[in-house]
Amino acid sequence: MKGKPQVLCVGRDVVLNRTRRLILEKSFEVKVAQNVGEALALLSGQRFDLALLCHSLSESESREVVEFVHRLPSPIRILALSEGRDSLLLGPQDDECVSAGPADLLKKVMAMAGSSPPGAKEPGSDAPTPETLRGAE
Repeated sequence: MKGKPQVLCVGRDVVLNRTRRLILEKSFEVKVAQNVGEALALLSGQRFDLALLCHSLSESESREVVEFVHRLPSPIRILALSEGRDSLLLGPQDDECVSAGPADLLKKVMAMAGSSPPGAKEPGSDAPTPETLRGAE
């Protein structure tokens, strides 16, 4: 049985990191890095399916993480949570920049990290779906 997709959330805002972890952890294995150093250490030692970059990172911090990810032997997808930072994503065409509330975030991460289709649940699973999170926005 294949495990849950691995997602790394990188951002300086503790509350946003905690919120994203709560939204994503039922469908994904989630690690959080509070700064670039932590992110690079995690990326060096573990395989992730998606790196999620928070808007709380400065442009130079985001660029450092993006450049590191694109140099990995097996590059991973990047989702930057800030529209207008497309210039940071210098690599694969499947990297994206978005501005998303909780439901849209879950849907986008599921699509990019290869989890179940939005709205789908494993039998007996209580994982949130984008539809159940609509009230959280």
